[in-house]
Amino acid sequence: MTAVHQNELPAPHRLSWDNAPMRTKNCQRCVISCLLCLWVASGFGETQIRKTADDHFQVILDRSSAKPVTALQVTDLHLGKKDFWRQDLTTCKRIRRLVEMHNPDLILVTGDLLTGEKYFGSLLAAFAVEFFDSLNRPWLYTFGNHDGEGGFGRDQIHEVFSASRWGVLDFHQVTNQWIRKYDYAVDLQRSAAAQPEWQVYAFDTGSAKGFKSIKEDQLTWFKSVADETQRACGGTVRAISMFHIPLRQCQELWDDASLPKKGESQEKVSFEEDDGNPYRAFVRLKNIEATFCGHDHDNNFWGKTRDGIILSYGSISGEATKFAWPTGGKLIQLPSKAGPIHIENVTPQFSHHPPQ
Repeated sequence: MTAVHQNELPAPHRLSWDNAPMRTKNCQRCVISCLLCLWVASGFGETQIRKTADDHFQVILDRSSAKPVTALQVTDLHLGKKDFWRQDLTTCKRIRRLVEMHNPDLILVTGDLLTGEKYFGSLLAAFAVEFFDSLNRPWLYTFGNHDGEGGFGRDQIHEVFSASRWGVLDFHQVTNQWIRKYDYAVDLQRSAAAQPEWQVYAFDTGSAKGFKSIKEDQLTWFKSVADETQRACGGTVRAISMFHIPLRQCQELWDDASLPKKGESQEKVSFEEDDGNPYRAFVRLKNIEATFCGHDHDNNFWGKTRDGIILSYGSISGEATKFAWPTGGKLIQLPSKAGPIHIENVTPQFSHHPPQ
């Protein structure tokens, strides 16, 4: 696009509003009115994030359109690894291109955003905030097992991320040695007055021995929030969950040849300390329809269990770590009314050679 400055136009072509012919004024008014009508008809409005409690947020899309809510999941970026700055820049360029291509309503970052090698932890966390905020849409973050390593831990990362305009991360208190767990819920709404169409439950699956999965104190919190939502809304609100370390049922899903699946599996599921209880809680409460995780770089499959819950890996996003296919993300479409969730692995497409 070439900019044209008014003072560069020849004198006969300069035209002010005051001396413009009436026909020109009418045409301009007509164009402005049409644009305003299109703006209103599209239901366009600025997305808002409202915090209603330490562990609860609203993302208000503020639009009348009934099109699906679209989320882009990115996972395992591992930003900040020593001497891998070129790969980190490429990772960011590829994610930005995915956002340009698919224009998601929000971004889900399912852990290991940062490397465990934190030579300048606060600067690295600030860089992550600056990058994701530049995409101008909400980004929901949950910790991976490496994010809190390297002497710059969860509470410090939370402090930096709390300065973000678009980032979502917070915690609830627990009555054990962990003191707080970085789990939270997000209501996705079409307007401030509307009930949530979807909820997102973000869980911290930990990194230390004794806390490398979703634990019972977190499931107690989850049940409390889900029950409160059901009472407030007069029924179950459709929901998805996001976390880093996969459920053990992911392996059972892949091993069951009778269940259809999409995507690839090139390594065993590393479910760490998961005992199967989180999945059973999701089945019991009947609100979680799909889960999205990361952690295993060489898995990107998804499928529906016999209980009707979709278990889905992300698709590796970071260039600075090992990956078995071109880095990209997961595109998730949540229907506004009854209907299935749509999921696909996506990679950025460039009109020229991909960034190196």
